[in-house]
Amino acid sequence: MYRGKDKIEYAIYYATKAHKDQRRKIEDIDMIFHPYTVGMILQRNGCDDNIVAAGILHDVVEDTDHTFEDIKNEFGEEIMKYVYDASEPDKSLEWEDRKKHTIEHTKNAPIGSKLIIACDKISNLEDLSDCIELYGEEKAWGALKRNKDKQKWYYTSVYESCIYGVDKNQPIFVRLKNVLEKIFDY
Repeated sequence: MYRGKDKIEYAIYYATKAHKDQRRKIEDIDMIFHPYTVGMILQRNGCDDNIVAAGILHDVVEDTDHTFEDIKNEFGEEIMKYVYDASEPDKSLEWEDRKKHTIEHTKNAPIGSKLIIACDKISNLEDLSDCIELYGEEKAWGALKRNKDKQKWYYTSVYESCIYGVDKNQPIFVRLKNVLEKIFDY
């Protein structure tokens, strides 16, 4: 547990160890770049330490052998709930089923969870945008599990779920909308 340690620094340490040897799909960089970026976007937008730490940890359960119980034991119930809200269910489900779950679950999630989910999508889409510029559309889209039309459906639906019932002018949601417009002409 992070007792006596800085919560955000410990989240960085924990996520770095958990994602050791994992790489991003499109660019050949360490996976930790993504959750760290999510956490930094949250922090720069004034989110509290629990939201920032959960942003850094958001892929730990989804992409490693760590469990929600591990997160709860190390970081407490609130951070565990944020990580749960930002994680996909059973990875053995079809892509569309996992994405539909995320869309529906996000709609009624607390604002902290919506901010983490939005920052996750911002990081993914900004990386994708950079890759499109560097390598072209074919290579960038080809690295993903579904084509551009399916990705547009997913990301725009998540955006709509994120702003459901909250202020869509929150800077994180505005940034997400801007990157959706850039990539998908949304």
